[in-house]
Amino acid sequence: MRVAHLDTGRTWRGGQAQVLRLMSGLRARGHGCLLLAPEGPLLEQARALGIEGVRWSSLGEWDAVAVLRAAAALGRFGPEVAHCHSAHAHALGVPAARLARVPVAVVSRRVDFAVAGNPLSRLKYRLPVDRYLCISRGVMEVMRRAGIPESRLALVPSGVELSAAKVVSAGAPAADLRALLGVAEGAPVVGTVAALAPHKDHATLLRAAALVVARRPDVHFAWVGEGECRAALEKQRSSLGLEGHVHLLGFRTDALGLLGQFTVFALSSYLEGLCTSLLDAQSLGVPIVATAVGGVPDVVEDGATGRLVPERDPEALARALLEALDRPGECREWAARARESVRRFSVEQMVEHTLVQYELALRARAPRA
Repeated sequence: MRVAHLDTGRTWRGGQAQVLRLMSGLRARGHGCLLLAPEGPLLEQARALGIEGVRWSSLGEWDAVAVLRAAAALGRFGPEVAHCHSAHAHALGVPAARLARVPVAVVSRRVDFAVAGNPLSRLKYRLPVDRYLCISRGVMEVMRRAGIPESRLALVPSGVELSAAKVVSAGAPAADLRALLGVAEGAPVVGTVAALAPHKDHATLLRAAALVVARRPDVHFAWVGEGECRAALEKQRSSLGLEGHVHLLGFRTDALGLLGQFTVFALSSYLEGLCTSLLDAQSLGVPIVATAVGGVPDVVEDGATGRLVPERDPEALARALLEALDRPGECREWAARARESVRRFSVEQMVEHTLVQYELALRARAPRA
């Protein structure tokens, strides 16, 4: 099978990691892959692996020139499936696939934001998509509420490396986290790996951090990730007097290695498709405290493999973090159970589930073709 992958992300985030893992898995199974993406980390890493890549970018979701350029590249490659991996790729790639007469168009949906809320969004979700691959039950429910037919929805969770050695080796050699923060060797560190984006709600995590530090001045918070909210969060951190306790480390190529050194992983999102960083934390044996939103309950079972708290509730988040820090034995039990449950989210299963959906969509298309 030949599969063309279209992505418009210019930076490296969880979605781009999933695209690269999927293409690598497909190629290992003998399937041909083409990537259309802007110049950036995904295109560079794909080419480094020997995957054919075409530089492709757009001026927005309704860029006719980008549609024509994608259609031309698809026509030259001749895929059976065009797989769109981002919101802009959805709007541009599906028309391009139909122009190029690609039999099947598939869209990955990785976030649980509401869809079809305005005329342009409604138009996008009326495009002829054969399958929406939803990474969690929460994402599927959002799509159902928007009126997407059940027959076009499929659950295909994100995939991560399950071997701790493989997880850490997937990134750059890691710095010593506590040395990087300039804190004592045994200091408890509550860590987060997430873009500094509004829906990740680091603002609530900051308020929770203030409550935790008031009780436990030895605790430090380490945030790995960059994004649009950085300036506002730095201002809020200063107003709370947390400059010495909350450390913004920015984008790090050794993020996975740093994650493995956290005492507890914290996630404060109010919207979350699934969050592969949670899966990485479970693979590495790091206990989790997270908000019960979107696809997070698919990953974390409250009281069994971690703790879940309500969104936008700094007091509840702080209580759960303090309980986790004060009960290391219980945390070890969460981590042990999570290492078993996370096996459902292997890269291998993600690739196999995706292939199944490609084949089902192709079979459904065959009579119409």
